[in-house]
Amino acid sequence: MAQFKLYSDIESRDTILQIWGGSTKHPDCVFHFSDFKLSEWFEPENQIAPWLFECASRLKIPYHSYELAKWGVELFEKEWGI
Repeated sequence: MAQFKLYSDIESRDTILQIWGGSTKHPDCVFHFSDFKLSEWFEPENQIAPWLFECASRLKIPYHSYELAKWGVELFEKEWGI
């Protein structure tokens, strides 16, 4: 099972998603929120969930895609109180 680490880098002012699988020395995948094309109709902080879904769509192992999308939904529901 993959582990997900979502954090903000203060120096670069970017939000970063790291996906850790088998390795304990470095993440298997790294995604940067700054690479995501933002919608002009919503604040950036409200677009984290869609970004996570895009990241999930780029993973090669379907189960990891599912797990990341599920985790994104849980974060979205927690944030929006759904």
